[in-house]
Amino acid sequence: MPTYLFVLGKHTELSRAELQPFCDEILFEPEVHLLLADNLRFKNPRNLPKTKEQIFLDRLGGTIRMAKVIGEFRAKKQLVEAIYKNSEPSENSSNVKIGVSSFQTGKDFLPEFLKMIKNFFAGKKTPVRLENSGGKNMTSGQIFDRKLLKKGAEFIVWQRGNSFLLCKTVANQNLRNYVLRDRRKPFSDSKMGMLPPKLAQILINLADPEFSAKIIDPFCGSGTICTEAAVMGFKVVGSDLNPEFLVGAKKNFQFFAEKFRYEKNKGEFFVSNVASFPWAKYREKVLVTEGWLGENFDRNPSLDQIEKEAVKVLKMWVRAFQNMEKDGPQKVVMCLPCWNFRGKNISISQKLFAKISKSSYNPLALFANQETFIYKRDNAFVAREICVLERR
Repeated sequence: MPTYLFVLGKHTELSRAELQPFCDEILFEPEVHLLLADNLRFKNPRNLPKTKEQIFLDRLGGTIRMAKVIGEFRAKKQLVEAIYKNSEPSENSSNVKIGVSSFQTGKDFLPEFLKMIKNFFAGKKTPVRLENSGGKNMTSGQIFDRKLLKKGAEFIVWQRGNSFLLCKTVANQNLRNYVLRDRRKPFSDSKMGMLPPKLAQILINLADPEFSAKIIDPFCGSGTICTEAAVMGFKVVGSDLNPEFLVGAKKNFQFFAEKFRYEKNKGEFFVSNVASFPWAKYREKVLVTEGWLGENFDRNPSLDQIEKEAVKVLKMWVRAFQNMEKDGPQKVVMCLPCWNFRGKNISISQKLFAKISKSSYNPLALFANQETFIYKRDNAFVAREICVLERR
């Protein structure tokens, strides 16, 4: 069974937590955002014309690229020989296109190593085109723009002590699709905030739902979670208090159904309050939502403003969990607001956990003993604190 190397995104621990249901971790190196794993569980009900690795990566919001391990080598010459054996001429060309990225090898390794590759291929009378710019690592964007996985190959070298792990990249994030889903949807409203599609994917994967389950978002807004769940192959239910948002969510859902080839009837949308959502109507279900983050401030809120918003959000979620007590979902993945006040985080997660401690829902650890993760963008007034709860 192949072993794979994952290049994780900015929020490495969250990316690691997202991967946990789908593979067995061998080694994790947060310093360089790398995770080694085997026993991958490829879950996808959709028949798409892609490799199983690309389908697997397309589901992950927190992983940038994915490489299959070729082997472990002691000498650079052995690395070069292995790269030669695992390279093929470019499509409709005699040239071999190659990109290389290296980790924990030292700053002088890559420029010298690229020269070794060039000389080795020249000795074999095989034209090689090195795609690295300025002797630096390949970026995901460069791999995508140059279609390197279709017309060539990227190799990853990871030095571990006195040996080198060599991997060949087999899947890379499709940046064009993310731009489409993030910035070009027909309906959006800046007042509701903008949930990144990658984060929506992470939230769904943290729930680890069966494909027979429905993904329910009772704060669907413009429908980002519903759309991402449908792209993965799930049936979805979206509700919101604002009828205008529901119209926009349906419009976005239908628009992306044509772009990503899922069925329009996979989505159900209606106006509802989370405190009275009809959970009994659905059998297998999982709640995945960004939730309500309080007022969308256009400047740094005062402590008094934050405290007032905290009270409102807490009351709303307490009522929501009361409504879920009888017929609610088995698992809840949600975001709570976490405000930045003078460089300090003001979180309400522990207050909520205390208030619902007698309910059927317990918070789960995302990693180690940490029950929540604060996902924030630079200069944001309000961050998202991710929580996962499961029914006892």
